[in-house]
Amino acid sequence: MFPMEGQMIVRFRPLGLTIEVEAGKTLLEAAVSAGVEIESVCGGRGTCAKCKVIASDGLLPPSDMELKGLTETELRNGYRLACQAIIQSDVDVVVPEESRVSRVSILSEGVDRGVPLEPWVQRHVFHVPPATLDDPISDLQNVIRAWQVRNSSQFAPTLRALRQLPLALRERDGQIALIVVDDRVVRIDPGKGPERILGMAFDIGTTTVVGYLIDLETGQELAVSSLLNPQTRYGDDVVSRIGFCSEHDSGLKALQGEIVGAVNKIIAEATLAASVPPEDIFGLTVVGNTTMLHLLLGISPEALARSPYVPAATAAMQFSAEELGIAVCPDAHVWALPGIAGWVGADAVGVILSTGLHKGDGITLAVDIGTNGEIAMGSYRRFVTCSTAAGPAFEGAHISCGMRAADGAIDSVAIDSDVRWHAIGERPPRGICGSGLVDAVAEMLRAGIIDSTGMMQDSETVRADGHGQLSERIVQVGGQREFQLVRATEGTGSRTIKVTQRDVRELQLAKGAIRAGIEILMKELRVGPEEVERVYLAGAFGNYVRPESALGIGLIPRFPNAEIVPVGNAAGSGAKMALVSASARAEAVELAARSEYLELSARPDFQGEFVEAMLFQV
Repeated sequence: MFPMEGQMIVRFRPLGLTIEVEAGKTLLEAAVSAGVEIESVCGGRGTCAKCKVIASDGLLPPSDMELKGLTETELRNGYRLACQAIIQSDVDVVVPEESRVSRVSILSEGVDRGVPLEPWVQRHVFHVPPATLDDPISDLQNVIRAWQVRNSSQFAPTLRALRQLPLALRERDGQIALIVVDDRVVRIDPGKGPERILGMAFDIGTTTVVGYLIDLETGQELAVSSLLNPQTRYGDDVVSRIGFCSEHDSGLKALQGEIVGAVNKIIAEATLAASVPPEDIFGLTVVGNTTMLHLLLGISPEALARSPYVPAATAAMQFSAEELGIAVCPDAHVWALPGIAGWVGADAVGVILSTGLHKGDGITLAVDIGTNGEIAMGSYRRFVTCSTAAGPAFEGAHISCGMRAADGAIDSVAIDSDVRWHAIGERPPRGICGSGLVDAVAEMLRAGIIDSTGMMQDSETVRADGHGQLSERIVQVGGQREFQLVRATEGTGSRTIKVTQRDVRELQLAKGAIRAGIEILMKELRVGPEEVERVYLAGAFGNYVRPESALGIGLIPRFPNAEIVPVGNAAGSGAKMALVSASARAEAVELAARSEYLELSARPDFQGEFVEAMLFQV
């Protein structure tokens, strides 16, 4: 029983936000309701300890998860885990800066293979002679007759367009503009119609969402808008979000509402920036991993988390904007690119499409490195894909000082006689993101601070190797060694940023999964490292990680004849191609059908490759 029942007041400081919630709710639930964005990497399970807040009386005693995730000093100082702290009376909450969701560095640029401009959204302007007493033809039949003078194709209007026809036909003496999406007339305007015919391409990522506003008659990109995926408050990875759907009756509805809201916010920002009305957007393309597209469409993703990991659909799908609640022309078509398998989604198809991996003569490798590492390898003759459960280490999760690539995140590290680092936004360091972690571990390997098994050396050993200053950064805390990249006094902040032995192990698991997937694809294709001609590193992590560091930790093999090319948001580039080109859209469908998928968990050699790939080559 709670000491009190009813509505309790929760005050979030220093943000100045106050909300009333029922007793028995957690502080994280109160924060979500108040619009306070608190880090919740694990989706509120209490395992990541990233949602630390300082609270006054008004809460039930700390849970077992809090006793495990907080130090004795933190508990004495009033720290609680927001996802575990249960409200029983009015409470004041301080949200430290390190627990707040920061502005994320979002990658929007990608590779551009170039496609002919042949949009599947078109404007047709023509004159329709008036009906007469001698020929009292209906408005629609009259339009069809005038259309057929110029076009052999057929069309059918939506009900909304048909309702627009009588007035539009008579307003400009019979001159009308038909907006045709595939074979459907979605709008009929008098005269020449809207100033621009617009489309938007979306990359719906687990962490970020990016939208590109395109003039479909010129191919010009008018604006780009992006934001942090608001679903992150329910967990940083797709497994956490699938779990949220399973554990809450309204979980799927909540997650769909979050992502549709994000899409609409991006549309509003992009159209405002370009000074165009959102109602003139008639076509949209969408890429994303299979789980993200399920959530956008309001389809339960729960089967994806259980063997045999079956999605509701992988085929290309088309819906009206109105069906999904997207605030553009209501009859606009939303076209989701096809996926390949439960864990190789439309984002992977976008990467393959934009890089042209499926059309090249030589062997190409494309790796989209993230929580679910999607890998494709091959040529026009044959190409194979797989996914690897790399875990969230590359995105800074499950790392002691890990964070997303936001202001204050250490994104690069160099070690010689001492440590040099760079933080995003030139801000005091708050933590370390994925590219910084890979840099740090690669440099620690080179300096002999960790060995080929990943074991961190003690300070005496490192000192004996002639690294006196570095040895002073190795300390023993809570039964494990840690290497202090930034001491509290060095970073003009108040935090010590370190890499712990456990962090190294997390990275080994992540890089081992990616590397094992690559090795198995090479086996399947019967090619050696010397036969690979090009390596594409896709996604934000792939764009910012230094290739020499990725090679240094063995994330990818050393391909002696290959060029390593960061291709940025290649998935988003694929979505743009499918938006402006009907041929590219058909190509996406064809390549998804041709792609071979390997289920690594069914491969008897995967475990051996994985164990070997976790080791470092020094």
